[in-house]
Amino acid sequence: MSSLNSELSPQVLAACQTGAAEAADAFGRCFDDKFELSPGEVVNLNAQDLPADWTGPGLVLVLTVDDNAAAVVIPEATSFLPSWYTTPDATGVSKLATLSQELGMLLLPEAQMPVDFTAGHVTNIGEALVRGGLSDAAAIPISIKSGNTTSTAHLLWPILYPKEVLAKPKAAEAAKPVAASAPPVAGAGNGPQRVRELEDALPTLPPYIRSLLRIKVSLSVTLAQTQQPVNRILELGPGSIIQFDKSCESPLTLFVGTSEVAVGEAVKVGEKFGLRITSMVMPDERFQPLQAKKRAG
Repeated sequence: MSSLNSELSPQVLAACQTGAAEAADAFGRCFDDKFELSPGEVVNLNAQDLPADWTGPGLVLVLTVDDNAAAVVIPEATSFLPSWYTTPDATGVSKLATLSQELGMLLLPEAQMPVDFTAGHVTNIGEALVRGGLSDAAAIPISIKSGNTTSTAHLLWPILYPKEVLAKPKAAEAAKPVAASAPPVAGAGNGPQRVRELEDALPTLPPYIRSLLRIKVSLSVTLAQTQQPVNRILELGPGSIIQFDKSCESPLTLFVGTSEVAVGEAVKVGEKFGLRITSMVMPDERFQPLQAKKRAG
């Protein structure tokens, strides 16, 4: 995998043109509306000459590729962003994360497939991008039509410090009065903020715990299962059809190792097969009976 740079402009533009229709569907699923996307030509951007509406708030999707990233920038002035995007609940967090992942797979070349996806509200788009190391960048304006309204988002790269884009401005953090701050509440805050807090806390964890987080586990999706006698299995060959009791419209099951963790529906992402998670499976509760000690007679 190679990093994103301006020399990849033709490949990125081609990916945007190919994936525009499916990217429009991804926007529709996230924002519950119907969209049409039309990528423009590649332009050059620098930190001193950003679009005027980037001085205000908006949604930024960060698509980390290798040691840098691309970003999809959607100013709040585009008017189609829902009010919930600034402080999304669990469903909203999931929608934005899914949108980031889908756009990363649809708008970037396969050789630069993102390995991490984050999304969040920023109060000043330009400052967030500069904080992320934006200097001279290539950008593709993307016309987004919703009903009679047409707005413009941008896909731009490279972002040198992806984690800094959605981080809180250090100056604002320093200006907060420490004495007046309220004690943290367990579970408080929106999803993206909790993720960033977790990332900040990782270096403070004991080494043996950090090593556990790097362990790779198998992820598998099961369509259906059945049992067949051995003599039937021995008869299987090219062209054989195995019938299952499960309906073709039934949800698929996601396993981590041998544990069922979620169910979802099959989706097509570009030329790839994907799974959109619709619900999580709670682990079985286990109870250990307690036996009272026998008293001596």
